[in-house]
Amino acid sequence: MHEIMLTIPSKAEYIMVVRLTLSGIAARCGFDFETIEDLKMAISEVFNLFDIEKISGSISIKFEVDRSFLGINIDMPTNEINENELAEVILKTLIDDVEFEKLQDKYIVRLKKYHRGV
Repeated sequence: MHEIMLTIPSKAEYIMVVRLTLSGIAARCGFDFETIEDLKMAISEVFNLFDIEKISGSISIKFEVDRSFLGINIDMPTNEINENELAEVILKTLIDDVEFEKLQDKYIVRLKKYHRGV
């Protein structure tokens, strides 16, 4: 497995950097265009659940590239999440495994998309 780390400032304009990075990694992993678009939409929905402009500190994203899946772990240094049922439904529709872990001073969001036919 390979890991790729990305750290961005907690500013909305950097979400595009995450989406572009995700696109490149997913394409390199062999995902088709439609799946890549689904992944980009899912990552946007994750960011919609948090007021990133109110977060102090950086947001870390770890991409885990494996033969059978692409994992995305997002470390959000905040105690607040916006409850959004539609965003959660979209995430569960587009991503195979979705997990939100609340720790003392942050949330960790874990997404996993499996390669079909592997």
